[in-house]
Formats: sequence, C-alpha cells, structure tokens
Amino acid sequence: MTFNIHWPAETVTATIDEIRDNIGREVEVYVKVAGEACPTCTLDVTTNLSADPFCPTCSGTYWINTLSGWSVNAHVRWRSTDQPKYTPGGIIDEGDCHITIKYTEAALSNIQNSDHFIVDSRDMYMKNYKLRGAPEPNRITVTLLEDND
Repeated sequence: MTFNIHWPAETVTATIDEIRDNIGREVEVYVKVAGEACPTCTLDVTTNLSADPFCPTCSGTYWINTLSGWSVNAHVRWRSTDQPKYTPGGIIDEGDCHITIKYTEAALSNIQNSDHFIVDSRDMYMKNYKLRGAPEPNRITVTLLEDND
C-alpha cells in the first residue's frame, strides 16, 4: 500500500524560501545583455566570428558582450575534491560548486544568458543547470566549475 503526503503548495514554497533565506548566500551572476560588433575587425559570415582571430579588441570573437550583474540569494554547496565520481568509464567531473535558486521566468532567463558567476569571491562558469520540483519547477540547480585562468 502506498501513501502520498500532500502539502499545500503555498506551504511548500514558503518553507523552501525560508530555508534558502536562512542558509543562503549572495551569488553574483553576470548576464549578457547586449552584443556589439567589434569596431576594429570584420565579421566572417561563415563562422559568425572575426575575420582576424588575433584582433586585439575582441580576441577573435567579433562580438563584444555587455554584462550586467544580478545578485541572487542561493543555497551554495561546494564539492570536495576528495569525492570524485567513479564510473566504469572513468572519473566524471561533476562540478566544483552547486547553487540552488528560486525558480522564476526572470531567473531562468538570467541563468540561460549567464556569462560567469562570483560565488564566495571565486570566479565560476556554468557547466549546466536543471529545473527541480514537481509537478511544477520551483527551483533551479546550477552546476558550476571554477575558472582557473
């Protein structure tokens, strides 16, 4: 015999938000808001990159992105390097950090258009993201890798 526990949706949302408010930290997400053409070089229409791969202005990308910072309260979990995921095919890199934020259409758009993240004063970039929650998504989990450049 199976038992299902039903919680009112507003109770679940309020509880999750309260937990995130108590244990969460501010994360800075840098979002691409505009792409401007490089004034120095020309566009290669075949690759949508610069015709000059050594352009000093755009570094060969042709598009110069304008970034905007967005602060969000997130549950941050750092992955220990002592915990690799072993599989028959080898070791899988699951990311250095996982952050979980509240799902909204604006938050999803910002995650999808993100350039990089600042988490605990570390520069990170996104590996992937997943929508979590049932039956409707109520949070976004983002897997980040540390930028070691």
